[in-house]
Amino acid sequence: MRYYFLFLIIGLTSLWSCETKPSQFELVEIDSVQVVKVDSLELLTNKIKSNTNDGNLWASRALYFLRRGNVNDALIDMRSAVRLDSINTTYRNYYADLLVSTLDLDAAMTNYEYILSVDSSNAKAYVGMGRIYALIDNPGLATGYLNKAYEIDPHLSEAYFLEGLIYRSDYYVTGREESWQRALSSFQTAVEQNPKYYSAYIEMGVMNDEEGKDIALDYYNTAIDIAPNSTEAWYNKGMFFQTRQKLEEAKLSYRKIVDIDSTFSDSYYNQGYIHLVYEKQYDSAIFFFNKAIEMDSLHFYAYNNLGLAFEYNGDLTAAKNAYRKSIEINPDFKLAKKNLHLLN
Repeated sequence: MRYYFLFLIIGLTSLWSCETKPSQFELVEIDSVQVVKVDSLELLTNKIKSNTNDGNLWASRALYFLRRGNVNDALIDMRSAVRLDSINTTYRNYYADLLVSTLDLDAAMTNYEYILSVDSSNAKAYVGMGRIYALIDNPGLATGYLNKAYEIDPHLSEAYFLEGLIYRSDYYVTGREESWQRALSSFQTAVEQNPKYYSAYIEMGVMNDEEGKDIALDYYNTAIDIAPNSTEAWYNKGMFFQTRQKLEEAKLSYRKIVDIDSTFSDSYYNQGYIHLVYEKQYDSAIFFFNKAIEMDSLHFYAYNNLGLAFEYNGDLTAAKNAYRKSIEINPDFKLAKKNLHLLN
């Protein structure tokens, strides 16, 4: 199984990710607004308690949460920042981006439209509108908003990234080779504008991987250099090696994922697949498929392959039970039905 983590990477979580963390706090400027850069949630929370009407502090804690992947708490705090300073377009842009990430598109559009009503030269708001229309499958309007963003700021990496996603979606629908090449070109332009644009490297890796090009590995490695704990990048790297039957390298990538996130079920599933299909080590396959199921009790692929491992190991009763469980989870899974039928 390959994951394609597409579309709404809103480009905020990498903020400050490559900088040295401060021991206390300092003021930094983001989009002309001073916010507190801090690596202590307790310190920020105490400062907010002392001054609940300071929008910068609420925005700072929102960004703190966002850097750690906590979108819900980031949304709550950024909403407070907007409430305290409703005309601050920087707060509203971040708030609208967070709303998009939770698919509250109507509320996000309302905020972007407000920004543009008071600041018609706000390129980021145009990008936000383009993102929404791309999400609701209106590439024409999406491209129109992106073009307005380019007119204001031709160096907006996020706009090029979004354009790449639109072109690639068009390729998958129409098969136009021109759209595929334009998508690659757009992603490349995104990293030229921002050499640390993690998501663009991932997408270029995926596209080159689909074409069977080994340069995909370079893109995955660059993404890992930018975000060393990205399970997405390590998973794609593992799949790169697995599809080329470089099995030890693949297993190293999957073990790295487990080090980062021990609940990532497909890191176990893919190790089980390697032991089952390539190495014929059925006891090991059973172990890893059971681990995948432990992390995701609805993993019907893992149950089916667990059944195969039991079957090849001579335990037909356990194999039947695993196939039945796979079918129970997904009644339309024909492969498990076929495997069970062959044993009856």
